[in-house]
Amino acid sequence: MNRLVGYVFSALACVVLFGCAHPITMNPDLAAVTVPAGAKPIAKKVGYHIPDALRSVEVTTPGGGGDKVRYFPYRDIEPGFYKALSESFTSVTKVRNPKDFAALQAGGVSLLITPEVTTNSSSDGAFTWPPTQFSVKLVCTIVDAAGQPVETIRVSGEGGATFSEFKSNFSLAAVRASNDALAKLVKALVESPALRK
Repeated sequence: MNRLVGYVFSALACVVLFGCAHPITMNPDLAAVTVPAGAKPIAKKVGYHIPDALRSVEVTTPGGGGDKVRYFPYRDIEPGFYKALSESFTSVTKVRNPKDFAALQAGGVSLLITPEVTTNSSSDGAFTWPPTQFSVKLVCTIVDAAGQPVETIRVSGEGGATFSEFKSNFSLAAVRASNDALAKLVKALVESPALRK
């Protein structure tokens, strides 16, 4: 019994000293990821590559009340990223080996897109842990099927949530930031002259 009490006090001490890292997701609302009104998708087949190692990377950023939040940026945003590319181009495929240019050309892939995802969060709440502000930065490096640079697209998304909103969805600020970043990505892609050549 004394040992159990000791474990409890040790756990409480860790919480006080270091805070907790609560799990959330950045999973975007796919219905919110659409091509802007009047814009036409680019008539090209594109491939995208996200290494498996990045899909398994868990990131920890600040929450409220001294706590933190943890999530998987690449794994969470990938469905929305695929939707963004599907809205921007007429055909999209996942690429396993981005260095196999012969396979890309044989498969009819015109462009290869590799995303880099950077996130951050914060909260103005002293007693609640979910973030009230969240940011997502996407840098998409785009090369042709021969590996030659074509374009680099950079967008940033911001999302906010108040206590009355996130009390039923602790991930709300992150979801809104993902939605914002992906909507901006679609716009940047379809409006890029370099990608339509």
